[in-house]
Formats: sequence, C-alpha cells, structure tokens
Amino acid sequence: MKRQILLAGILAMACALSTHTWAEQTNFDIGKVGGSELKIGLGPRAVAMGEAFVAMADDWNATAWNPAGLAQIEGYQAGFMHNIYLEETSMEYLGYAQNLFEGAGIGANFMFLNFGTLDKVEIRNDLPEITGEFTPTVFTFALGYGQWVFPAMSVGGNIKFISQNIDTESYSAIAVDVAALFKLDHLGANGFKAGLAIQNLGSTLGDASLPMNAKAGLAYAAPFTISTQDIWNVLLDINLPFGDVNYTSANVGTEYWFSNIVAARVGYKIKDTGDLGGVTGLTAGLGAKVPMGQTTALHLDYALLSFGDLGMTHQISISAAFK
Repeated sequence: MKRQILLAGILAMACALSTHTWAEQTNFDIGKVGGSELKIGLGPRAVAMGEAFVAMADDWNATAWNPAGLAQIEGYQAGFMHNIYLEETSMEYLGYAQNLFEGAGIGANFMFLNFGTLDKVEIRNDLPEITGEFTPTVFTFALGYGQWVFPAMSVGGNIKFISQNIDTESYSAIAVDVAALFKLDHLGANGFKAGLAIQNLGSTLGDASLPMNAKAGLAYAAPFTISTQDIWNVLLDINLPFGDVNYTSANVGTEYWFSNIVAARVGYKIKDTGDLGGVTGLTAGLGAKVPMGQTTALHLDYALLSFGDLGMTHQISISAAFK
C-alpha cells in the first residue's frame, strides 16, 4: 500500500512540474490553430472529474478520450448528451461502444455544436451595418477501435471527420488519434491504470492547424471505501499541446460510487486561462445507475464546469449498457 501511495505522489509531482514548464513554452502561434470545438470535453462523467479520463476510458465515451479503452467494453453501450455551453452555444453528442470479439471493441460518436444566431455586419460608408443573421455550426464524427495486445496493455485509434459552417463558408478536415492503456498491477501498483493518447493528428481546417495534443494520465481504484459495495476512483491527467492557445493543463478528479448505484464526482482543471475572474476550472457532478434486469442498466449523469465570470456549462446525459 505504501508503494502505491508513493507512486501516486511521485507521478502527481511530475505532472505538476511538467505543467509549469510546458505552460511557458506553448503560448505561441496564437491564431494559427483552429478546431477549438475539439477541446470541449465530451460526456458528463469525465467532465465532472476535471476531464481526467484518459486512464479510465471504460464506458461509451471511450472513443472521445482514449480509444484503447474500447478493449475494456463488455456488451453494448450507447448514450446521448446535451451540453448547455457558454452564451447561446449548445451541443448535442451521441456515443456508442461495443465488444467486437474477445479482447477488442469498437466505438463511434457524433457531435453537433450550434453557436446560436449572430448578426452579419458589413462596413458601408466607413460604418458598421447589420445586414442579416447567420448561425455558425460544427459537427464531428469519429470511429474508433481498441484491442488488448498484451495482458497488461491495449492499443487503439480513431479516425475523425470535422466540418465547420460559417455563413457561406465551409471547412473540413480529417484527423486521427492513437492511444494506449496499461494495467500497472504487474509492476506492483495494484489498482492503478495508466493511459496515453495523442489526438488530432491530421489535415488543416481551412488555413488553420488542428489542436494537436498528447494526454497522459493515471487512474487508481482506491481500496479505502465505506462499504465493500462502494467504488472509489481517483484520476490525474496532464494535457500537453503542440502549440497555440491550447495551454498545458493538469486535471485531477475523483468519483465515489455508493453501493455502485449513486455516484458523486468532483474535479479541477489547473490551466492558464487568463483573468476570467471568479472560480475557474472547478467541476462537479452526479451519476445514477438504474438496473433494468440482470444484464441491462440505465445511467443518468450530470456535470457542471465553471468558467469564472463567463458562467457555468452544464452537461446531462442518458445512456444504457447491455451485457
């Protein structure tokens, strides 16, 4: 047990130091990276835990966070999420994952982002004039696969299609993710998993690069629970961008399941977001599992994420798991 606690402490310190160092190196090429919607966390379970999910990735959201986690899926899972984002922006998200054969799984997701109605402004006689309205939209589609290649290691990947529509202009791009998931029990770290994902490697979106980044993280199934039916997960992620304003972040979160029926979640995103005022980066949420027989369960999940004075975002989802 002391070895496990020491390992978690060392890795947490390493992530914090890396965040401080990389944050000074990644504020460059501002304005040259597009596809900011790819930075929005998908799924209230992961978001409520500070968006620390790359080493967990064990549900219908695995494709979005770490496709190697699809190898863990048992049976079939599908879900729908509605995201009330900042200002008039809203998002709809569909996800699916299933076991393909022993040791392998596939997944897919679809995201649609609506920025609301904006005024179209033109300069006439050196003065701005409203000439109409338009509604910018974005949609993405991803298809993923994951498979165990060793008893303690799975690998996976995604292919993604991104499309933006801004008034009369349209832009599209294709990207891939590559990922791995590790069980650390063989190293004496019982209850630990590690994850790694390199995301958004692909073409440009218009004349802008995609927000490429690497995620690395740990997940720990802590044994210190109130009862034997409870489950306590502790998670830590670090996000290392390859450039632009997608700054480095360290994400921490936890999830506690009471009798594996009701979950409480909380997290924090340690990130340089400028002076937004108020509490920024705090996340929280709840989950509930409703058994529908011996092999089926319905899941309800909610998450909120604080953006300081800009306000809160809210995600709510309903999903079903069939074994």
